[in-house]
Amino acid sequence: MSEYFLLTGVDRWLFSVLFVDLFIAVFLITALRFFYGLVANVHATSELAERDNLAFGLSFSGGVLALAFMLTGVLSGEAADDLLTESTMVLAYGVLGVVLIKAGRIIQDKLVLTGIPLQDEIKKGNLAAAFVDVANTLATGLVLRAVMLWVESASIMGFIVVLIAFVLVQILLAGVTRFRLFVYEKRHPDGCLQEAFRSGNIAIALRYLGHLIGVALVMSAASGLIIYNEEQLVAAVAGWLILTIIFSILLSFLSFMARKVILAGVDVIEEVDHQKNIAVGTIEGSIYVAIALVMLSLFN
Repeated sequence: MSEYFLLTGVDRWLFSVLFVDLFIAVFLITALRFFYGLVANVHATSELAERDNLAFGLSFSGGVLALAFMLTGVLSGEAADDLLTESTMVLAYGVLGVVLIKAGRIIQDKLVLTGIPLQDEIKKGNLAAAFVDVANTLATGLVLRAVMLWVESASIMGFIVVLIAFVLVQILLAGVTRFRLFVYEKRHPDGCLQEAFRSGNIAIALRYLGHLIGVALVMSAASGLIIYNEEQLVAAVAGWLILTIIFSILLSFLSFMARKVILAGVDVIEEVDHQKNIAVGTIEGSIYVAIALVMLSLFN
């Protein structure tokens, strides 16, 4: 059996890199609890153990998963030439990811989905607000993962590309949110989507979550068709953005058609918007994610 466990110098080096990367990843995920409580201006232990705040737990879980998604992009690819460089770059990208995930949450809350203080609603235990927060956080984490896999370069230029892509992602997610606001106001001239979230309509929040996750996945799919090239960076990023917009429109169309068949005979607007039917809202959201996953497997 010894021949199966005989490690060469290269093997020992790779195991050392893997151990260092794993340690940094677990450290960042663990530290997220303290960072999250700080930026959310809440005490995590109090919310979880004393108040049993499910909404806070969902929001926090979304942050953990988003960070994990992003870290898989950081840890993929070739290792650096030495452990110090490897650990420095992984830690730097990890911290950058944490900061960008938080920045994405602030942008969506303060600049895009205005009119409802999501963090205040989460403190009150509003599950609909928590799902909206999870949607924004997971979508940002998924796209950051796609960007870091696309760049394949642990360098200053890689950092710049990640930052540029982050800005474009927020613009795209803002577009999706504005689309959902428009659709809701079209259906309900006397109401608004923010008020539906504030009233605790989990069904609408789950549909929103599915749509945003779907767009994040098709953006990942688009990255598989665009080659990263630092010499033609502007063209590459522009091509990715244009293809993502096309894929997002295709996702909405295919999801609409699938919903007509899957939920045939169901008055979706009545069930989700008025009766707050979580079952129907969940199916609507899952349709977006399912079709996006198919597109991801086909094009990435």
